[in-house]
Amino acid sequence: MKWLIFNKYSDEKGQGLVEYALILVLVAVVVIAILLTLGPVVGNVFSNVVANLQLGPGGANNVITSVSAARTGGGNGNDVVVTISVSTNTSVAVDDSQNASTQTATCNGSCTVTLTGVGDSAGTVTVTAAAGGTRTGGYSAKN
Repeated sequence: MKWLIFNKYSDEKGQGLVEYALILVLVAVVVIAILLTLGPVVGNVFSNVVANLQLGPGGANNVITSVSAARTGGGNGNDVVVTISVSTNTSVAVDDSQNASTQTATCNGSCTVTLTGVGDSAGTVTVTAAAGGTRTGGYSAKN
C-alpha cells in the first residue's frame, strides 16, 4: 500500500522544473521587449556621450561651420529661415532674440529651421549643437 502512494506522486517530479523554465521564458520575453523598445534610446545616449568626450570639455571644438538667417518673403515676411551647416551629424537648438523661442532639429551635414512669428525688427539667432559649439547669425528688420 505504501508503494502505491509513492508511485502516485512520482509522476510530478518534473513539475517544479517546468514551472521554473516557464518563468525564465517569460522573464526573457519581457527583457527582449524592453531592449527592443529602449535600445535606440540607449544607443543615442551612448553616441552623444562618445561625441562629447571626443570634442573635449565645454564643446571646445565647434562642429557648426556656418549659420545664416534670412526673412521670408524677400525680407517682408514674419518668419525667419535659419540655414545651419555642421561638420558632424548632431542635433541643434536655435534660439531667437526677439520672441525667446527655441526650435530643435537634427543636422546631417546641413539643415534648415524656420522660426515663425518673429518681430518686425532685426534680430539674432543663436545655434547650439549637442555635439559642441555655438554660432550666431543675424537677420534684417521687416521691410
